[in-house]
Order: sequence, then structure tokens, then C-alpha cells
Amino acid sequence: MEQAAAAITPENLRVHVIHYTRLTERRAHMERTLLEHGLDHFPVSWMTDHDREEVLAGGAFERGEWGDPKAIAAGSVSLILKHLAVYRKVVAEPHAWHLILEDDVLIRPGFLPALTDCLNELPKEWDLCFVGQGCDLHVPLWLRRAGKHVYWRGWKRGLLWGGGGCSRCTEAYLIHPGCAERVLSSRFAHPPFNRPIDWHLNAAGKALHIHSYWAEPPLVTQGAFESWMNDPTLNPPRP
Repeated sequence: MEQAAAAITPENLRVHVIHYTRLTERRAHMERTLLEHGLDHFPVSWMTDHDREEVLAGGAFERGEWGDPKAIAAGSVSLILKHLAVYRKVVAEPHAWHLILEDDVLIRPGFLPALTDCLNELPKEWDLCFVGQGCDLHVPLWLRRAGKHVYWRGWKRGLLWGGGGCSRCTEAYLIHPGCAERVLSSRFAHPPFNRPIDWHLNAAGKALHIHSYWAEPPLVTQGAFESWMNDPTLNPPRP
């Protein structure tokens, strides 16, 4: 969309949930979360393709066809593929807003009005808007302004704040259909994948000059579950 509507509606907002199907408690958690914050009133798609088991199938991961298995875990490859699959859905609906949520998020009260404020403040040339608090990264105090909701982060690694580039982790962000199309048309949509999704987007941001914005204060936090990290069958020790 070229500019924000006065209000978000089921006609102009799509919600995409990145979900690993084996973690059934996360599905239940997200269904409750969507209901609690009114997001169940909007079209919701669940990205369940490209689970970790599909990445491992046929020994492709061990052979390094997805990336260097010593540099990236199969679960991280799965997450990249899921986000890219969502981007294809985004491109198919270019006249809607698209919110991507991972399945362990915690949404703060007042989410929809705050999201509306962010959308109405984004300029025409925006590409990504990170509304999550990933890695506890924040816009520095000296840049914040009263009444302002989003801040340009861009793609530059050399800034004195904001981690290694445009991303703020990927637990909660908006993506413009034009940006999704640019990423899908680039080398970043194809293996090898040798870094997690947030750093993958940082590299894409630098190469594609992605106009990234961060919401401050963030609207979402992550880490509702530790089940993935604590399950040895999903994270076998490396030799």
C-alpha cells in the first residue's frame, strides 16, 4: 500500500504466523494471543510448510545443500524458508498490510491502536517495520521524540545503535509487498543459507538498500517458550 489507511480493517491487514507444527503448545498459545488482542478478526494464515524435518529430509542438510551445516542449524534454515514462503503470500496481495508474527510472541496491551499509529506514520518509501523488541534492542533515548512511533533504521551497519543492520530479530514485523518482491527476486531467496534469519535480512538490507523502521516503544516481545531450545531431539549436540 502506498500510504496508511485511517484505520486497519479485515480488508487491509493480513496476519501471518510462523509456526513449527511439532510444538503444539505454541499453536494453542498463539490462538489465545490472537483472540485476546483482537487479531482473530483479521485474515490469519499459518505458515507450517518447511518444518525442520523437511529441511533434513533425504540428507540434504548434512550434504550442505541448504548451507554449511557447521554454520547454521536445520531449524534456522527452516525459519528462513518459512519467512520466504510468507513473502510469496505477501506479494500475492499487494494492496494489504502484512504483519508477520513468530509463534512464541507476547503482545502488549493496546496493540491494535499502537499498530495503527505506526502504520499512519510510515513514509511512502518504507520496506520493513520491526514492531518487536528482539534482543532488547531499542532506538536510543537521544533520538526519541514525543508523539513519534517509528524511526528510520535503514540498512547501515555502521550506526552507533541497533545491532548489525536493519533487523531487530524477526518475531514481529511488517513487510511491504514491494520489499518482499525484491527479496524474492534476489540471491537472498536461495540457498546456501549460512546465517540466521535476522542476520540474513541484515545482509539483504545492505545489498538491497532496504528502508527499515523500528517501532519505539516496541509492541511485542518474544520468548514465551523455551521448549525448542530445551528439546535435545530438536537440537542434537554437534559432533
